[in-house]
Order: sequence, then C-alpha cells, then structure tokens
Amino acid sequence: MISQEKYIELVETILNRSMANSSQKEAIMAPVDESQYIVAGPGSGKTTVLVLKILKYYFVDDISFDDVIVTTFTKKAARELKNRTILWAKMISEALDYDLNYDFNRMVIGTLDSIAEDIVCDGESIEVIDNFTSSALMMQTLLLDNKNSNKKLKQFLKKLKNSVGGVNTTEMNNQIRSIRERIYYDIVDYDKLKENSNNEYILFDIIDAYNMTLKERGILDYPMLETRLYDMLCDCKVSRLNHFKVLLIDEYQDTNYLQEQIYFKMAGYVLENNGNITVVGDDDQSLYRFRGATIDLFTEYLKRINDYMGITPKSIFLKKNYRSTVNIINFVNEFIHLDKKYESSRSINKPLIEPDSNSPNGLPVMGMFRNNIEELTTDLSNLIYDLKIGKDTSRRVGSKIYDLKQKDNPSIAILTNSPKEISAYNRHRLPFYVRESITGRSEDIAVFNPRGQNIEATDIVSLICGLILVSIDSDATIENNLDNIPPHTKKILKDWRKKVENYLSCKEKEVPLYEDDIVLSDLLDDIEVECSDLIKESSENSIYHDIIMETINQTNNAISDEGRLSANQIFWHILVPIASGAVNVDDDMFDVSIDENINIMSIHQAKGLEFDIVIVDVGCDIYKNDASSAFKRFPRNGGKTHSIEKYLGDYSKLSLSNENKGLDNAFNDLIRRYFVAYTRAKSLLILVGLNSMRYGYKGDFQDNIKIPNVATGWSRDKICHWVNLDNLIHI
Repeated sequence: MISQEKYIELVETILNRSMANSSQKEAIMAPVDESQYIVAGPGSGKTTVLVLKILKYYFVDDISFDDVIVTTFTKKAARELKNRTILWAKMISEALDYDLNYDFNRMVIGTLDSIAEDIVCDGESIEVIDNFTSSALMMQTLLLDNKNSNKKLKQFLKKLKNSVGGVNTTEMNNQIRSIRERIYYDIVDYDKLKENSNNEYILFDIIDAYNMTLKERGILDYPMLETRLYDMLCDCKVSRLNHFKVLLIDEYQDTNYLQEQIYFKMAGYVLENNGNITVVGDDDQSLYRFRGATIDLFTEYLKRINDYMGITPKSIFLKKNYRSTVNIINFVNEFIHLDKKYESSRSINKPLIEPDSNSPNGLPVMGMFRNNIEELTTDLSNLIYDLKIGKDTSRRVGSKIYDLKQKDNPSIAILTNSPKEISAYNRHRLPFYVRESITGRSEDIAVFNPRGQNIEATDIVSLICGLILVSIDSDATIENNLDNIPPHTKKILKDWRKKVENYLSCKEKEVPLYEDDIVLSDLLDDIEVECSDLIKESSENSIYHDIIMETINQTNNAISDEGRLSANQIFWHILVPIASGAVNVDDDMFDVSIDENINIMSIHQAKGLEFDIVIVDVGCDIYKNDASSAFKRFPRNGGKTHSIEKYLGDYSKLSLSNENKGLDNAFNDLIRRYFVAYTRAKSLLILVGLNSMRYGYKGDFQDNIKIPNVATGWSRDKICHWVNLDNLIHI
C-alpha cells in the first residue's frame, strides 16, 4: 500500500495525468465505502477517472483487482478500459519497483451480458447466441407456416409502427424482437399480457415457438441470459459474488429496468463487504431508448437506490471538456438549452459544459448547404479530400478568410441518421456519393462505412451464401419449391445463385456437391478458400465475412444434430433468414482505426468516439415538410418505441414518478442524438444539408415553407432559434 499523496504524485509524474480537476480528484480519491453518482459530460475524462479509481483501490486501499466488478455498454469500451488499466498498473508498479504478480485475465471488466454469461454458464452446458444469430432464428420462426403473411399480425405491427406505410418481413422480424426484448427488460407479466391479447395472438405464438426452440437446444439469447442472472440473484444463488467490494457501472444512462434490478442485487454484495456501488453516465447522451433503456433510471437514480437500499450516493458532476474547442463547446451548450421543455428530463442542477483552460477558441461552427445533393457532395468531397491530405484549405466568408487546415491526416467522420448508401426508394444518398467521389479520386484514402449496405447484398456475403446454395442445391430444386417466402428474399436467393455461377464460370471452377446429411463445417472450410481475395480488398469485406460466418456457425451449433443438417434445414434456418435481412452489422464485431479512414456512421455508432473533424448531416435527403421525414427531424407522434412502451406498460413493474408523454420523449431522443453528434468534434464541426432545410421550400400555393428540424435549432413549440442558420459560418 502507498499513501494517497504518493499515488497522486505517481499519477501526475508517471502517467502524466493532472489531478488539478477537483471533481475528477473527488471521484478518484473517494474512500472504499463511498458510493457515487457521477454525471460525466462529453470529453470529461470519464474513462481516465474509472481507471484511476480502480488503480487507487489497488495501490492505496489494498483492494485486489479480483474484488472489483466493472461493467461497460460495449465490448469495445470494455477492452479499452481493461487495456488502459493493465498498462497504467504496470507503469506504476515499475515506478515503485513492485512485482505486480497478477493474472489480468481474472479481472471482471466487461459488458453486463459477458459477466452474466460467465456466471450463468459456470458449470452448465449452455450456449449464448449474439443478436445477429437471434435475429436469424426469429426470422426462421416468423417464416414458418407463412406467419409473416398473417393479416392480423401485419395490422397490429403497422399500428405499433405509428407511421405511414406498411411493414415488410424484415420490419416485422425487428418489431417482434423489440417487443419480446421489452417483455424481458421491463419485467412484464407475460401471462397476463397474453390473456388480454386480441388480434395479436399470433405474436405470442411466434415468441413462444422461438423460446421453445432455444430451450430445447440449451440456448440463451441476451434477454434470457440477463433474466436468468436476475432469477439467480433473487434466489441468492451467486456465491461467487460474496467477496466483491466495488461495483463500477459505466454508461448507466442506457440501463433498462431489468439491468437496474440486477445491479441493485449485485450492490447488496459489495455493500455487505463495506464497499460501494458507483454509476457513471450522462443523461444528455442516452441514445438507446429503442432498446429498452429508460433515462429516468439515471436521472432519478439517487431516489431509486435510496428507496431500494437505503443509501445516498455522493453526486459528482464532471463538467470540464478536454476534447473540443471553446467555440464548439459554446455551440453545444446553446443547443442543449434551446428547448425549455427538455430541461425537465435532465439531471437536477446539471451545470454547463466548461472548456479546459488550455482549450483554444478554434474555428467557428461551419455550415455547408447547397441546392441539391450532387452539388453538395461535390463541394463536400473536395473539402474532405483537401483536409485529409493536408492541403492548405481556406474559405472566404465576406471579408474574412478562415483557414480550415488541420493537423496531418486528421480523423474525419460523417455522422448521419442512417449510413445507408441507398434509400428504401432506391435513391442514392449522401454516403453513396461521398464514397464514389473520394474513392474515385484516391485509392490511398479508404471510406469506411460497414453499415452502408444491406449485408445480404454485399459481394462477399453473396459469394459465401451463393456457394452454400449451389453446393447443396445445384439444380435449384429446393429453391424453386420454397413456399411462402417474401419476394425480396426470393430475389436475393436468385441473385446469389447467379453471381456464384458467374464466379465459377470465370474462375473455371466447380464446387463440391453435398447430399442431404451435410456437415456444414466441412462445407464452410471449402468456401473459406474462395473468400481470401475479397477479404483483402477492404476492411468492410472482412467485417461482413466475420459476421456472416459467425452467424452461420452459431445457427449450425444451435440446430444441428451431432453437427449434421439437411439441405432443407440449411435453407430455412440459415439461407432464407439471411436473405430476408435478419442479420445486421454488430459494432462490436469490428475494431478499425478511425484515423486512417473517412468514416461514415450513424450517430449511435459514433457514441463514445471522437474525431478531429465531424460533419453532421442535418437534412441531406429532406426536401419538404412531409410526414415521411418527420420522425428524424421534428416528430409528430411518439413513434413505435412509445407504442411498444404503451402496449406493455400496464403489465410491467416499472413505475416512474416523472413519466413523459410519447411525443415529448421522441423530441428528447432527437435532442440527445444531435447533442452526441455535435460533441464528437475536437477542432472542426460542420453541419451539412440542402438549402430547402436552411431557407424552406416553395410549395404549390406559397413560398418559403419552413422545414422544422431539431438539428437546425427548432424547439418543440415550433420556434426557430437559429433563423436561416445565421449562427453558422457558411462555406
């Protein structure tokens, strides 16, 4: 053990981390028995605080790493936290000439799901499947016996969607999974819900069939896994937690009700050992309500844990921002306070974000708006290219010249509501045009957008699935006799076959043919050889390959008998669900350097990241003030998330003292989304869109029809606070 003074000295001299920030210091140097509620603003050094807290427990308080549990929201964040803890622990130990004889593989740092899997599956033969495999299995259940064509189910899901247009099979699959997940996450009385069902009874047939499939195979998905852990905690059957003294929970603002109850149960163990529970988060950065996260669990945390456990954690606000320039910080402080009604959803007495004393004023926030997408893409791509290669880049605005040049090879991100390159109406979108323009100009600059395409239509997935299809059904007998599958799915299957036949013809190759008793692993080994060239082409292809192979392998493990499948099983359980769009890109499946690419991603993907230059799409495909685009700029109703919450609300144990209406929640979600987008920027923030978004558009009977948009400074009372975006420097 060392003194607090010595620890602070080592942090500052060996780790080169200042302890001058009083709020950070208060959080880090707290006694072991002090529970804390840390509200950490963007760029406030949250990860540094967590790591230094862990190391303080070890070096000062003599708390073993084995006695600390840390949960994060993503596997990527867990890796970063663990790696930094290991690195800094070794640096301090070397400075102390201390033999750090510890196996860091024993450290309990991970997502709640990974920790739950370790506890639940200890000594039991249980397999846990990822979200993409769960989606594929649910799709198979939905397609069985033509359930996806049931009119009453379609009507029910369309009503829940709460927007114009119908529901395709992929949307149906996603909605059913969302409802099922919320049943678990909100701890819904499922039997009562079923008893009171009406035309949607088939929904529960699908959920029950899916659950039975998993049960028969000894499989758990994530909602079932968390529920199993909660049940074990309620029954006091988790003795391995007996010795823990510290529970640190990151990103608590994205916690759901089931997870809250798990954390409270886990907290009982550490408090029994005179330890603490500390939660860290930021209500302004809560983005996952659509996955079941309930922001009130964070903003009302102090009351809820006091009611449950009789403790009052210490509140600490980390308000100093070490990431962004003063001008960007001023901009986001203004943005988050435009909508007065939003204040009621925030943590009480929350302070403004403050720049670090060493932060430069930097460039003002810029705007680039053009008459059409082609004109915008040309000018934006030219600017991105010049900035990336380090060319002297300046823009004259009035009498003033702004030098936009950044450091060499700056990190650049384009953030948008959806990174899809082609819309549902088959129109090219901003991500498509940027990719085409940048890659056509230089092979040395990669555009990274793994969510830009539907994974089932990518070249490498078409190759993998097409080779499987041709190998098990060379004459298309099974494919041609598939009944009751959507037209889109049939088209994808035909496209796979055509592409692979062309590929085999060009390569002058033949595939091995497999009869009905198929060992899928052998078939995949044959296919793997054919993938190597495409994998080398791009990091995106590597991601698609890993995701689809993992999906196929997990599904094979879940449904095969002693590793063997029939051709029909492969079609219905693997090929048809993938072709139907059941598999999505999981961010935890890739870890690519953001510095080397032009990164195109959704705002959700960018959470937790930072970039030198951030370009935010605030309306590149919005031309009019119509209902179809309202949900992503200025909501007219609560949307499908609110519909699900309302549908399940009467059957859940979740009760909140400050329940907002669905429309208000939809506005709050949008405000948080763009707050997260704007706070990713370190030195240059640019808003881009069409002039129709800036000035309005000409309708049939009047001029200058405004398009209200939360991202461009509108509050929900229909007041535009940034008229014509005059607060931006337009380039």
